[in-house]
Amino acid sequence: MLKITEQIYLRRPEPSDSEAMHQYRNDPEIAAALTQFSKGYSRNDLAEWVERQRKSSTDIVWAIVDANDNCIGHCGLSEINSRNGVAIVDICIGQSAFSGKGLGEAIIGSVLDYAFQQMNLRKVRAKVLSSNAIALGLLRKIGFESEGILREAKYRNGQYLDFHMLALFRRNWGQGEKPCPQN
Repeated sequence: MLKITEQIYLRRPEPSDSEAMHQYRNDPEIAAALTQFSKGYSRNDLAEWVERQRKSSTDIVWAIVDANDNCIGHCGLSEINSRNGVAIVDICIGQSAFSGKGLGEAIIGSVLDYAFQQMNLRKVRAKVLSSNAIALGLLRKIGFESEGILREAKYRNGQYLDFHMLALFRRNWGQGEKPCPQN
């Protein structure tokens, strides 16, 4: 278990987390901000996803949990390519009560520390919908820089959406202030 704040931790996902994930990943507001996931997941879909993530050799996923061990989101590294030293960072805070408190910055900071220090990755990428100004601002604040835009990369709700591709190199991590949550 990785401590983010006195009340928030990261741990491996458990089958029991799939119920909370079902709730937030089917929330239209949450799903609208995500690049990979959209609403419409069954409880069984999410239970199977949790089990696949627990066994994956190319992804590392953590459940974001509160002090009572309730799943409030998930984060991790996907598409890990150890040979090239690259992965994609992902985060979803599924409970609005925890948004806007600096947790996203602190969680991504912890994931980046793990990626650069424990896994010895050289580059972490992020893929963000153009419409997700909050995530774009957060990643840029942390030090991610634009690598380009994937134009009309995803079809959702009758329209094609653009993705921003951003990246942070290990050599640039930690040059500014370290992310920390607001109290």
